Amino acid sequence: MGKTTLNRRHFLQVGAAAGWVTPVAAWGEQAIKKTLDLKDPGDCLTAMVKMRASLEAVDSPNWYFGTIYGVLPGQAPVPMVDYEGSEIDYYERQADGSYRAYGATVSFFRDTVTRKRIDVFDNPITGKRNEVRPNSISVKAHYIYSIYGGKRSDDDRPLGTMPVIHKQLKWTESGDYIWLNTRRPYPAGIAMGEDQTIQGTLRELHDPNTSKVYATASPTYIAPWLSWMDMKGRPGHTVWAGPARKVDSVEDYPRELLNFLEKHFPHKLTAKPS
Repeated sequence: MGKTTLNRRHFLQVGAAAGWVTPVAAWGEQAIKKTLDLKDPGDCLTAMVKMRASLEAVDSPNWYFGTIYGVLPGQAPVPMVDYEGSEIDYYERQADGSYRAYGATVSFFRDTVTRKRIDVFDNPITGKRNEVRPNSISVKAHYIYSIYGGKRSDDDRPLGTMPVIHKQLKWTESGDYIWLNTRRPYPAGIAMGEDQTIQGTLRELHDPNTSKVYATASPTYIAPWLSWMDMKGRPGHTVWAGPARKVDSVEDYPRELLNFLEKHFPHKLTAKPS
């Protein structure tokens, strides 16, 4: 009997006929009709909003956790504390097709070894013991996103007149998944930055009947020392690194986090502008 060679396509055809496997299930292949052209500025903006929040004007809660590292010149990063928190996004579409993005963010802190929530902190850099305070972002400005790019509302620099968002955002596909890499825009002179990679499914992104993608994210936040760390005047900065997950409601948060928010920051349980 002669030797028969089956390539991938032949295997799928034979396997489907024999009932072993279907082309939809094999190797994660799925027939996905792409309804959004990510090279088109308008479609790119729509895709970004679905990945980051929702096309509907509703709260989009994100649960996150991770570790804060202290970065000193010429030294390896030092794990200082762990964190856990809530970031709620609320995107509101405007008559011109742009979006106003509002946020409500609170973090509390944990010991890097025991993972228990802490009220005091033994600083591994200074050797001092510091009182820990929750980190609540209280900036009153919102973000503006359009086909012309994005900026914070308190940034005096105007957006341009040519569509650029499809050139600023980075999209990567693999199998059933898509990644969006984006940087948060800050006004000039603010010494912090955030780079975020958001993962979702192609099916949810391109489904015209869904308003959001149930995404996970890997944000990296670079910022000055927190005030309660008592590091004023020391060179260096912090790096916050850890995952995030979009959920339907704050009721989907871990109970300890939700109890903390309800007791200490009830006004941070929604990002909807008053």
